[in-house]
Amino acid sequence: MRAALRKQVARRAAELMYHDGVKEYLRAKRKAARELGTTVYPNNLEIKEALDLLANQLEGPARAVRLLALRQRALEVMLALEPFSPRLIGSVLSGQIRRTSDIDIHAFTDVHELLAERLSAAGMEPALELVRVRKGGQEREFPHYYVEFPEGLADISVYPAEELKRPQRSSVTHRTMERATIGRLRRLLAQTAEAGQPMATDPGGPARAGDPDGSGP
Repeated sequence: MRAALRKQVARRAAELMYHDGVKEYLRAKRKAARELGTTVYPNNLEIKEALDLLANQLEGPARAVRLLALRQRALEVMLALEPFSPRLIGSVLSGQIRRTSDIDIHAFTDVHELLAERLSAAGMEPALELVRVRKGGQEREFPHYYVEFPEGLADISVYPAEELKRPQRSSVTHRTMERATIGRLRRLLAQTAEAGQPMATDPGGPARAGDPDGSGP
């Protein structure tokens, strides 16, 4: 009974995130539980899996086509940012995209303006936002650069260079978040072409050798 309720709440939370634009897992699960008259809550991973299933049902074959386009665009951005050790994260890496998914990339430099210059030189006009977050009991400011593409938005989070090899936890799985290098993304795209369809990765599993992990602010 309890397992069935968790599944039902996870499905409703996924619907709220997909259709109503609810962004936070906690808010989605609380609202879903209230609507269903229960105090049983699924975990974030259960909601993420329900959301992935819902997106696949509603978007059909177009989802796979868009995933391939997003990964190809991600590679283009990462090649432009190669001096800053870019890493692909999130749904475009895992394959669990939906129609509103962005390309999420981490980059590492102590002078974020240099990154903006590289993007501009590659014909990508970035918009800067300074995002304040609380980490380790301290409030810190992280630059984010946004670039609009026909396939979707690229969100590039910039970290100090020393944080490249520092693993961080996913807020969804609470495990070390996966990040992919340029080389790994190229291999993923090659596997996609060989198989004739996009291939998903484990969204919460460890990265392969040479691919440090982390999560964004």
